[in-house]
Amino acid sequence: MPAVARLELRIDPEQKRLIEAAAAVEHQSVSAFVVDVLVRRAREVVSGREGSAPRPIGGWSFVLPEGWDAPLDDFAEWR
Repeated sequence: MPAVARLELRIDPEQKRLIEAAAAVEHQSVSAFVVDVLVRRAREVVSGREGSAPRPIGGWSFVLPEGWDAPLDDFAEWR
């Protein structure tokens, strides 16, 4: 049997219900679901992807709409 380590978490009951529901949707055990999600996130953080995106200032964040960089000629009728 491969070596295993135990990780114990204390979470809010509503969070637990949400995680259980998500695991059921994915047809996984809660343990498998949690490990999958946590390992993927940990890899992102460790690989530096976490720090590569600009962080919002003062809590503000936005997504530019598609076409925001379209040539201004497309909007000539607005003049």
